[in-house]
Amino acid sequence: MSELETTPILPVTPPRRSFPLWPLLLGSLFVFLLAGGLGGFYYLTKLKSEINSSPSPSPIVSPTPSVSATPSASPKSSPKPSLKPSLKPTSKPSPLPTIPSFTPINLDLRFGNPSANIKQTFDDGSGTGRVINREYSSIQTGQFDELPSSWSPRVTVCYHLIANEKLDGALINYTFSLDNVTEVQDNFSSIGIMEAGRIYDWCHDVTTALGAHTAKLVLNPTRSLKEGNYANDLARVDWTNLADNIPPNFTLMGPVYEGTTGVCLFPQYISDNVTLVSALKIEQKVDSADWTAFTGTRYCFANEHNTTHTYSVKITDARGNKTEQTRTFTITLPD
Repeated sequence: MSELETTPILPVTPPRRSFPLWPLLLGSLFVFLLAGGLGGFYYLTKLKSEINSSPSPSPIVSPTPSVSATPSASPKSSPKPSLKPSLKPTSKPSPLPTIPSFTPINLDLRFGNPSANIKQTFDDGSGTGRVINREYSSIQTGQFDELPSSWSPRVTVCYHLIANEKLDGALINYTFSLDNVTEVQDNFSSIGIMEAGRIYDWCHDVTTALGAHTAKLVLNPTRSLKEGNYANDLARVDWTNLADNIPPNFTLMGPVYEGTTGVCLFPQYISDNVTLVSALKIEQKVDSADWTAFTGTRYCFANEHNTTHTYSVKITDARGNKTEQTRTFTITLPD
């Protein structure tokens, strides 16, 4: 047997082939780049969409015609995908409410300080015209003396109005009451346009009747004008028309010896601050007799030598104020 035949034949195992890694690496890199590109495209698209929808002013973008899906017949290369987002209608801000003319929502109608004044005036016919007798502010309680009716006395209250905005006086309604009875309901159209912060006066004659009185003025009573504060829309004035308490004035003249006429006495320089002299009540009293009306110009006692007499004169005005004067004397006739 030859050597070749005696050598045992061993089985040959083919070498194990290793799996290549580079295709896996390339694939992973491709997927990473593709994901990054798509993410960037999505981010840019969203960013531009937010910019276009923001309320800040931006240039008006004219809508472009949409690209047809039909392949273009142009030999040029197909256009690259546009990164512009599709236009969406932007929301427009709603218009502000229209504020009516001369009626601002922060309107504040009020009175000055003091809110009003009240005065008494008269014309005594002396040619000087109407004269102020007394005047008080609304923080005082006025007191007015009674004056002669022939002087045409008046009591007038003047309210001082202010608005914090320019306003047409015709839009401001008011209610004026005297002693809790409504006398006037109107508006201030007579004032015209009221400038902001300027004081305007509204005056009204009130009663001269005797006694205590109150006058009130209410602005915007129905609140037809919207104000930020209604607390200052009321002003009041209090006063008293006093009854005359001053008695008449006169001088009792005499006794005067007038010869055969006798010894005479008479009142002179008669006056009163309110009642006319012709309306005064004049009385006389002789000795112990009762009071009687004084109708002449004098009263004379007979010439009775060494007699004592008492003579009195009393004058009373329309309010009951009276003045009395008396003379006691003895008649002594000359020899």
